[in-house]
Parts: sequence; structure tokens; C-alpha cells
Amino acid sequence: MRRPARPHRRPFGPRALAFAGLTAVATGLAAWGAHRWAESAALDAVIVNGEQRLGLYASSIRNAVGRYDYLPALTTRDHDALALLADPTEARRNTVNRRLEDANATAGSAALYLVDRSGLALASSNWRDPAQSFVGQRYNFRPYFRQAMETGSGRYFGIGVTTGLPGYFLSHAAQTERGVIGLAVVKIDLEPVQRDWAAGGERVLVTDENSVVFLASHPAWKYRALHPLPDAVRARLDETRQYDRSALDPLGLREGAAISPGARLVSLPEPGADRPGGARRAYLMQDRVLPEFGWTIRFLSDLEPVRVQADTAALLAALAVLLLAAGAALGQQRRQTLRLQRESHALLERRVAERTAELVAANRVLREAQEELIQAGKLAALGQMSAALAHEINQPLAAIRTFAASTRILAERGEHALVQSNLAMIGDLAERMAVISGHLKDFARKGPARVEAVPVARAMERALALLAPRLRDEGIALDTRIPPDARVRGDAVRLEQVFVNLLRNAADAMADAEERRLSLSAAPVTEDGAAAWEIRIRDRGTGIADADRGRLFDPFFTTKEVGQGLGLGLSLSYGIVRDFGGSLRAENNADGGGACFIIRLPDASAREPSTP
Repeated sequence: MRRPARPHRRPFGPRALAFAGLTAVATGLAAWGAHRWAESAALDAVIVNGEQRLGLYASSIRNAVGRYDYLPALTTRDHDALALLADPTEARRNTVNRRLEDANATAGSAALYLVDRSGLALASSNWRDPAQSFVGQRYNFRPYFRQAMETGSGRYFGIGVTTGLPGYFLSHAAQTERGVIGLAVVKIDLEPVQRDWAAGGERVLVTDENSVVFLASHPAWKYRALHPLPDAVRARLDETRQYDRSALDPLGLREGAAISPGARLVSLPEPGADRPGGARRAYLMQDRVLPEFGWTIRFLSDLEPVRVQADTAALLAALAVLLLAAGAALGQQRRQTLRLQRESHALLERRVAERTAELVAANRVLREAQEELIQAGKLAALGQMSAALAHEINQPLAAIRTFAASTRILAERGEHALVQSNLAMIGDLAERMAVISGHLKDFARKGPARVEAVPVARAMERALALLAPRLRDEGIALDTRIPPDARVRGDAVRLEQVFVNLLRNAADAMADAEERRLSLSAAPVTEDGAAAWEIRIRDRGTGIADADRGRLFDPFFTTKEVGQGLGLGLSLSYGIVRDFGGSLRAENNADGGGACFIIRLPDASAREPSTP
């Protein structure tokens, strides 16, 4: 039978498409708004910085000029200078040349010279250099000359017609009762100001009243006009030779929208790329007028950081909207997932509860099995020691019978002193039997473990008492060095069982040894900052084979002959010590042969544990 075709499922439903559309619109609006806001904020910051820079540059120009504005007026008051202007002679010229040379060197100006009323330079600070000397040159065409002759002072920027070096000229007329007889002129070098701008990476230019750039941080901008110059302006500049032979080509400035009063968007060709089609860069141009000079300072701020900041803000806003949309979509998906999870959560909890109950039951069974296994190990040890213990008990029993028979005879004879002596001997023998039987009863006792402070020496003595017949019969010597203050955390009976197991193993290992000696010691140690006692049981037996070290504490592993042991003693001892929070390991002796079993247990003297 042909199965009906399933309806085609569209990858995106109407709700998903609507959500995607809204997300796209919100992303676009957020990016546009963030871009506009960041761009406006960045431009405001740029304008504030530009205003501060313009104030600094205006001050630097005023300071550079103000240092020398006194010099021409002071020169016109000099008697020798006035005498030279009134009656030029060679002697007076030589005197004034030297005086101007000294004054110029002291002030640090570019040049200082004296001009008569016809514009002829009579004396100059650079008179010693024939190629650069102003003496004998005529400057009546210069505006600063005409200004001083008409108003008493003048100021002017231009390229020197004699030196070819640019400078700012300050002039002052020499007034006498006969009127103006000449004037003094100082030339100021403004190149250091431009070098400071260039060293600071600034974009600064200064224009005159004709919008010609004569000071600039970039040399490529100097002696260029912001806009094409009219013919009348060019003719006037050629007449005054203000910029000498400079072409005064247009700078290529393109003006854009005004951002605020004194701030406008412009673009300029990159330095060296002013050919048609060359690369251009956008700037924010701010200007400040210097009315005393007739100049305008213009500061250009690069707009690339503004664009980067605005683009970054737009990108972050778009990412924020997309993240919110993704969070909403994930939240919806999570709600759907949670609905599915709730359906299976109850089933999972039931299964976990069932498995937990099974694990608890299994753990209880394992613990009971462990207790039974420990008890079986005790009984097995008692079984192996039973013959020796029976012999140990039979000896005092036989002596008691002998003393009892002799006591009856002595009583019949009336020898009461000997009767008392025999009765005392019978009491001592009975006490010895009670001690041995008490050890056996305590060792065989079955009960829950108690964590308490256990004296190591006492536990070792009770273990040795149980093994005393075997040790004596096999001629095993003891070397015991256990401090009486050695107390560890554990259960006394179980610790005795550990000692019995290890002592029996040591005796078994020395069955064929020439020297049979057991060394028992205990010493305090520190492990991970905690105090502990390290108990060592060292024999002179055959030692531990390398192949057996990894399996030494495994259950049912034994190197003894069949019927001599089940291989549970070391495994049970390892588990008991671990339950006490300690460790058990074995190693071969470095000298003298044999093996050493090392028990490390927490010290109980520092903090007495509570009994559960």
C-alpha cells in the first residue's frame, strides 16, 4: 500500500520571517542612530581641541614677533643712527654697522638695518657678508617702507629680495624737527615656529589677506593660494615682490558644509599628490583671525578618527541589537526545550532514585561482607595460633594441678606458710591464663569500629602477647622502639589485627632465615602539614620480589604454599588502615635483607576525635 506523501514543511514559518524582518529594521535604525550620535560627539571633541590649538598657535606667533617689536623704535633713538641718517659719512656708517651687528646678535633677530627717506639702506647688521648685505640696496617698493613713512611704523611679511629668505619685517620712522629722515627695520625669522608645528605632527597654515599660505607645517603647502588669485592681486604682489618668484598656484582646497562658526569640512590633496585625480583627505578646518597682522591661522583636524569612532559605534549598536535578538530567540528555544525536559524529568528522577536505592543496598551488602571478611580473618588467625595458645594455657593448668595436690598434703601436715605460698603461685598462674583468654576474646570480638585515640605501644604489646608462643618457639628476637606517647586515630581491636597480620607475615618470611629478628619502631612525621605517626615492622626474611610488589595488597594473593593462608591478611590490613585515614606500604630493606611494612596513621594527640 502506498503511503501518503507528507506535506512539505517550509524551513521558516511566518513568525520566524516576521521576527527576522523586525530584527533587520531594528539593527539598521540602531546602527544609524549610533553612527550619528558618535559622529556628532567626536566632531564636538575635535572642535574643542581645535579651538585650544588655535589659541596656542596664535600665542606662539605673537610671542615670536613681540620679542622684537621694540628694536626698530630703540634704534631710531640712537644718536649715531640719527647722525648717519642726517649726514651719511663712511666713518659714521662703520660705527652704525657695528652697533647694529651687536644689537642684532644680542636680540637674536634675523637682521637689523637702517634706511634713509629714499629707501636706500645705509647700514645693516649683515654688512660683513657682501653677498647678503643690505647696505646699498633700495627698499622703497616694500610696503613696510611706505607704511612707516606715512604712519610712523609698518609691518610686512615677505621673501627677502636680497637673501631670498622669508621673514617678517617691522619698521619704525626716525622723527626729527625736520620730519621723517629715515627708518629702522628689523627682520624676524618665523621658520622656527613652523618647525615646531611640523615636529609635533600638526596641520597648521597661516594665510595673508589674499589667502596666500606663507607659514605652514607642511612645506608643500607654502606659497600656495587657497583659491585662484585674481589678476589684479597677482599684479600687486609682483610689484611689491612679497613672495618674490613663487608661482602661488592654487592649493586645491575644496570646502564643504559648515559645522559651526569658524569650523568647516574641507578636503585637500595629500602632500605630493596634488596632481589631477590624486588622493585627497578630509579635514575639519578651523580658523582664527589675527587682526594686528592681517593674518588668519587655520588648523586642520583629520576626520579619519571621527569616521572610525562613528563606524565602531554603529557596529557595536548593530551587534547589541543582534545579541538581544539572538537572546530572545534562544530564550524561546529554551522554553521549548524546557517543556520537553519536564516531560522526561520525572522519569529520570524515578530511575535515579531506583539506582540510588540499589547502590545503597549494594554498599550495605559490601560493608557487611567486609565485616564478615575481617571477622573471618580474625578467626583464621586464631585457628592458626590455636595450637600454640593451647600449649601456652596447658602449662599453667598442669602447674595448678601440681600445686593443688601438694597444697592438700601440706595442709594435712599443718605447714601453713607453704600452703600460703602455693596458693599465691596458683593465683599468679590463673591470672596469666585470664590475660591470655582476655586477649583472645577481645581479638575475636565482632562489633562496629570505633575511631578513638589508640596507644601504639599497648596495641603492639597485645598483638605480641597473642603471638608470643610462636615467636618464642621459633627463636625470633624483638627490637622494640615505640615511644609511650605515640597515639594514633583508629580502633584498638582492628589495629591489633593489623599488627598480628603483619607480625605473622614477618615470622613466616623468616622461617628459613639465619638471623630471625623483628624490629618494631614508631616515629612522628608530617604529611601535607598534618602530624602523623609512622610505624615500621622490619624483618630479616627473604624480602619482596619485584614481580609481586604490584599485587601485594590484592585480595587472595599469597606466596605461601596451598593451605597455609588465604591471601586476605594484607588486603584486610590495607583496608583497615585506609579506613583510619592512613596508608600502608611495603619496601625492601636497603641493608641486611628482608622487608619493611610501613603504617602511617594520623596523630591523635593534637586533636582528640569524637567517638561515633
